[in-house]
Amino acid sequence: MYLRWTVKCKSENRLDGKTVLITGYFGPKAATVDGYERTFGVNYLGHFYLTYLLHDLLMKSAPSRIINLSSNYYVKGKLDFNDLPLVNYDMMDAYSRSKLAILHFTVEAHRMWSWEAIWTFSVHPGCVATSVLRRYPGLFGKILRAFSAFMFKSSDDGCQTVVYCAVADGLREESGKFFENCRVGPTKDYVRDKAVCKNLWLLSLHLCGLDETHPENKSESAATNSLSNSETEAGSVNRRQMVKETNSRSDR
Repeated sequence: MYLRWTVKCKSENRLDGKTVLITGYFGPKAATVDGYERTFGVNYLGHFYLTYLLHDLLMKSAPSRIINLSSNYYVKGKLDFNDLPLVNYDMMDAYSRSKLAILHFTVEAHRMWSWEAIWTFSVHPGCVATSVLRRYPGLFGKILRAFSAFMFKSSDDGCQTVVYCAVADGLREESGKFFENCRVGPTKDYVRDKAVCKNLWLLSLHLCGLDETHPENKSESAATNSLSNSETEAGSVNRRQMVKETNSRSDR
């Protein structure tokens, strides 16, 4: 069956060092402790934040690789910068949006950091039988969990492409791309939309409270780069308002 078909990683290279495990979220509407929509916050924003904080270490340890776990379900995602709280919440919409954001992040990180020998890859592991499905509600959720036990990949099979992107030789030219079953897979053209990728990066910096600008903006004049006190205060008000809206909707 296609759902369980797996290409094994055949590389004999070893990956010695520390492993960082980051959980994901797939469940009913909720907010992070910072007040952001939880699926977006856990599945994307937290990954962005951690990766950004590790940038200097990745650069010092170059060549380095970043492997982002995505999904081919990103095709159902819609990234509306004016609706981060996801007013009309749906679990699948929230999940697909977070995975689309991961793809945009992978493309932009490649564009910005590949010259530093930091290579990025996004990976679709396939349909894997994990505990993430436990939050899917109703009868369909019960059926899906029972179905996944027999028809989805095991965790060992699901990690093969992740391991491949981490250790395989000759992947430098494939940085920024989407992998499935240990090979480059196709993506929609909008995944590589330069304006969207850049805007998401800048928004993510803002939401994470990181005092940085996009490298392309650093070449502009100081007058263009510097924000006035009123603009800074307006940005803070907008951020607080978004958090407030997300919290109030999560409590309903």
